[in-house]
Amino acid sequence: MLPTVEPTPVQEMMDDSTPSKPGPSSAIAIDDLWFSYEVATAINESLTIDKSQRGLACEKSEKTRDGGLSVANPRGQYQAALGPGLKIAKKLELAEISMQLPKGARCMLIGANGAGKSTLMNVIGGKHMVDEDCVQVLGKSAFHDTTSQADLALLTGNWTQTVNFVGHNIPYQAMEVSTLIASASAGVDPARVERLTKLLEVNPKWNLTTVSDGQRRRVQIMCKLVKPSAVMLLDEITTDLDLLARQDLLEFLKEESEGRGACIVYCTHIFDGLDGWATHVTYILGGRLRFSEPADALKEIMAVPVAERANGWGELFCAVQRLLRAQRPDFLAMLTSMPAPAASVVAPDASLGVEVKNLTWGYSGASVTALPNLSFSLPRGCLCLLVGANGAGKTTLLRLLGGKHMVPMGQINVLGRPVFHDLALNTLVSMLSGDWTRQVACVGNGVPFQADFSVGEMTDRYVEALVRDGFDAEKLAPRLARLKQLLDLNMEWRLHKVSDGQRRRCQLLLKLLRPSELLLMDEVTTDLDLISRQALLVFLREEAEQRGVTVVYSTHIFDGVDDWPTHILSIKRGALHYCGPLADAPKSAAAATAGGKLSGSLYQMVRGWLDDERAERRATGLAPPGDANSVQGMDVDSASMAQAAAAPAPKAKYDDPFGGGGGKYARAGHGMYR
Repeated sequence: MLPTVEPTPVQEMMDDSTPSKPGPSSAIAIDDLWFSYEVATAINESLTIDKSQRGLACEKSEKTRDGGLSVANPRGQYQAALGPGLKIAKKLELAEISMQLPKGARCMLIGANGAGKSTLMNVIGGKHMVDEDCVQVLGKSAFHDTTSQADLALLTGNWTQTVNFVGHNIPYQAMEVSTLIASASAGVDPARVERLTKLLEVNPKWNLTTVSDGQRRRVQIMCKLVKPSAVMLLDEITTDLDLLARQDLLEFLKEESEGRGACIVYCTHIFDGLDGWATHVTYILGGRLRFSEPADALKEIMAVPVAERANGWGELFCAVQRLLRAQRPDFLAMLTSMPAPAASVVAPDASLGVEVKNLTWGYSGASVTALPNLSFSLPRGCLCLLVGANGAGKTTLLRLLGGKHMVPMGQINVLGRPVFHDLALNTLVSMLSGDWTRQVACVGNGVPFQADFSVGEMTDRYVEALVRDGFDAEKLAPRLARLKQLLDLNMEWRLHKVSDGQRRRCQLLLKLLRPSELLLMDEVTTDLDLISRQALLVFLREEAEQRGVTVVYSTHIFDGVDDWPTHILSIKRGALHYCGPLADAPKSAAAATAGGKLSGSLYQMVRGWLDDERAERRATGLAPPGDANSVQGMDVDSASMAQAAAAPAPKAKYDDPFGGGGGKYARAGHGMYR
């Protein structure tokens, strides 16, 4: 996970980088872009303010508050909404940005959390007003010339929060995917629609409210890319995709750039399998451009040291890691695991952390059960990586382990206690998932939750609550300090004013602050830059080694994770594929015939499994994973239906009145429940 070599100096090369002048073939041209948000900020005028109003306005001079929008000035704010002691101020986001990208370019936009990448993407996409000649897309003003929008596609992570939800996890119209596809593909060549449908393995009969985040993301991508665009801006849109879907999408984008001359800007923190894809690399640091150059001109930065090459890591991953470490040289010391205090070392415990026995569970109305007759066990103190394709059942399994659904007594035990039935597990188990950003940071449809809630305020109140519940304040203090250090948190951050990655760090702090014995983590690192990801993995390893905590971590990101897990749990269409030590994990059929050591270890191993699964599915005519879990379902092939009807009823059957399937909720004729 962490190399022993020191970061390669790159500062001199970055300082010498000069952006080239815009040319007639430029798809994107930016000339001296400065951009800031308008906020209201407190001012030090306490002597002129009534005493009853001083505390709020002058307690902290740097505190910012939101005002309303002005009709006369769309980017201004109502002075009346500011209150006494407050004034309009500018928060600088981007400064001195000058760059250009030619038609046909595939540009990787890299940088740490909060560097300004998403802001830059939104400016290029015409979402913010800037000077008319400052940002040009296809020779047109990005904001002022609205005709440029017809040739531009902007994909961001906000779609899952603003389209398929109308507020606080309330589903949007239970919409079938076919309706969205028909709306988005009007006038498009049917061959292109069919190709994207097959490439992304989208089933038009899916329902947005019942598929996984990864499947929902595939639908978003398809609806955005189905109409050909000359410029594509992709802001962290592959975070929910499994690695096969990610690679298929990148190959499609490469064809779009080479075949149609589309200019693509791809902002991501995931670098699995990306070597050789980008023609250009742009690096943003603190809102300023450090370089934007063709990849061929960055050979010194892209060079992979021998020690890192031996790990099978890619050149792009290694280059970004060195850039971020050069930005924060103190971080290398932080990423070294702290020695455990003698008093807190946990003796090895041979008992089981997780035990699942003959679990058969499904959602109400589903044609096929989500998890058929699943059995496995994990020892206490293990670091388990949960892997599988989109829709395989990973999130369902984690929710069951976390007690989010009712299950029969004895089918799932964690820490020696029955899940759902033993309320003591509420304080022993913590589950972290992507729902937090929808339920805590927003109250719905992008509306911020408690705009002036700072990380420090939330943390202080949570610590007070933990102390009231009996936790020792003296033991919480060093834990809080370690988390703040590793997550690189500023306690003055306000949730609605930071990036998705910074907001995710706040979630991790609040969730991990309470000492737990079982951590269930469902794609919680998708918004984190790779340094923050490594910092989190260091903390989880400390938890396992020092406190005997069991960690089950579901992810599709395998950058630099090769030596982190002790165990692998692989789920294939809801059934167990493998569970056991990493060292004993089987190779894929392709890898076994090729022989030799796997390059890139985890990434190559998991990709091999998914390749084998896809080949098997296509050879037998089976539907993509997760289709059967849709409320609307789909037409299962006759062979599968006959096999299901002839199969004996599972011994474990259960009706979950809180959303589980089985019994009276099962669809007749599929033979899953009797």
